[in-house]
Amino acid sequence: MNKAVSNGTGPSPHWFQRMLDSIVFLILLGVGFPTLLYTVWSVIELQQLPHFGEAPHGALHGVGLEPRGAAAPEQVTPDADEVSVSMRSMAFEPRTLEVSVGTTVRWVNDDIIDHAVAYGTPDTPAAERLFEESGDFPQGESFTHTFETPGQHDIYCSTAGHYEAGMVMSVIVTEGGS
Repeated sequence: MNKAVSNGTGPSPHWFQRMLDSIVFLILLGVGFPTLLYTVWSVIELQQLPHFGEAPHGALHGVGLEPRGAAAPEQVTPDADEVSVSMRSMAFEPRTLEVSVGTTVRWVNDDIIDHAVAYGTPDTPAAERLFEESGDFPQGESFTHTFETPGQHDIYCSTAGHYEAGMVMSVIVTEGGS
């Protein structure tokens, strides 16, 4: 006669049944399983995002700035005395601006961090610059310059690291009408 049957206890429970009966196992399963599912789901979702190398040139962490020269210049009517350029999110808006000789451009800092306006590039000799840089100025402040020389004028933010992050623009100055 079988010993288990004779004492009335029946066969011993399977190891899996013992684990299910354990409160510790149930807690670990309740915490671990959702965490595992979330981790796997996150990895799948991250694979769908664009890689940093696919971000446009000059974009900071792939924030979606357009490559230089990709946007059409913003046209300003010939009789405009002053136009504004917004500085925010490590960019000038617009990136390319077309104005007539005698137009004043006002750069307005709409960002929570300081910005500065400088002519050319960091390598442009002082003798070739149309104006001295503005120096850093905070949110809500502005800097102006009246363009009297026709041609393309490159502008950049001279605050440390901003030029390297792609904070550049061009002002195209035309004779008479734009």
